[in-house]
Amino acid sequence: MHGQAESTSLEGFSDRLLDWIANEGAASESIPLLIDSYCRFLNRDGFAIRRCNLATETVHPLMANTRHVWFDRATDPGPINPAVVVERRQYHLGGSMIDEVYFNGGSQKNPQYLASPFHKVEEEGELYETVRPPGEGQPFPLFNDLATLGCSAYSAFRLNSFAGMLQKLGLSTDRPGGYDEPRRAALRASVAMLTLHLNTLVEHDTKRTLARAYVGGDPGRRVCAGMINLGEVVSLDAAIWFSDIRGFTHSSDGAAPERLIERLNGYFETVASAIYGSGGEILKYIGDAVLAIFPVGEDGDRRAACGAALAALDRASAGLAELNRQYAELGEEPFAHGVGLHVGTVSYGNIGSRERLDFTVIGPAVNLASRIEGMCKEVGRNALCSDLFAQSACPGAEPIGAFAMKGIADPVPLNAPRVGG
Repeated sequence: MHGQAESTSLEGFSDRLLDWIANEGAASESIPLLIDSYCRFLNRDGFAIRRCNLATETVHPLMANTRHVWFDRATDPGPINPAVVVERRQYHLGGSMIDEVYFNGGSQKNPQYLASPFHKVEEEGELYETVRPPGEGQPFPLFNDLATLGCSAYSAFRLNSFAGMLQKLGLSTDRPGGYDEPRRAALRASVAMLTLHLNTLVEHDTKRTLARAYVGGDPGRRVCAGMINLGEVVSLDAAIWFSDIRGFTHSSDGAAPERLIERLNGYFETVASAIYGSGGEILKYIGDAVLAIFPVGEDGDRRAACGAALAALDRASAGLAELNRQYAELGEEPFAHGVGLHVGTVSYGNIGSRERLDFTVIGPAVNLASRIEGMCKEVGRNALCSDLFAQSACPGAEPIGAFAMKGIADPVPLNAPRVGG
């Protein structure tokens, strides 16, 4: 399992290491693929890696760090405290396996982590320990599992990250007797080489995460792919959502800034969960307003996009009712908002100046969605949609009438979609 043409000699190891990082390592497009390639390289050189664990901090609004555990064969990766797990999945890579886990901010305080060798490596920088046979006392609880796997020794390192994020690597071997000093030195050199490409992958993941968090999923992918030129836009057919909190400025008078932000974020979280849960994309928070789109598919059928926007409206209405119930128990004012829905072609891309770009949607269809939302309070409705939207997805919507709107020549017929219908 440790690879073909396995070497037990370190002669020429430096040349083989350089060749690996310049070719196989550099070609690895993700952290799981890099770790798999690295461990396979070490095993071809007689290091007999049974298990490898990479832990790295990450920049993400929901996650504090990630962990990738490589096994040289498919196995049960074991339980993790669910209170600290955001997401977990496994990869099977030609006989080997990687267990990938994303942790929240509580993971570093988790007793499971505090009792791990990584906690010691975080403070001391490097660790080498013998794994005793099963049933004997071990320096770390993890070593009981390693002993069951047949491991003989454990090496761990705090890595050098140019991004300033804490990274740790642990390598467990089942090589009889573990490693002598020359082999430990070679392993140390290999870790330094691994770090070079690992840093690039971590930075790449960070870039994509920040782009997704600040400009949205699809805009983030486009920006990371190089769509960053002023005036670079594409035409996009989409259902458009524009919502705004009613009376927020008045209700916020006298409120502590911290509580004001907390309440506002509670509203945004409710609406965002509804939009993303229905396949939409939030492009912008404008003060206390939300601009989102539900792109029309390649088949050009607007019904699915408008149906998704209606599903988001139902979810947002239910979520807002629950949020207001909680505020009522605290004696606080409830939230009310208006939602304007329309469907049409928009210009989607970069506007602004050469020094400061914004990725957004513009065009008459966006302006109309905003104007429709502005009519909600006037007609006493929480949501309104255009005729075009109603014809696409909600023929049972209640006609409200035609209204004059700023910047639009003719009166616009409006409808009240049925919420929860």
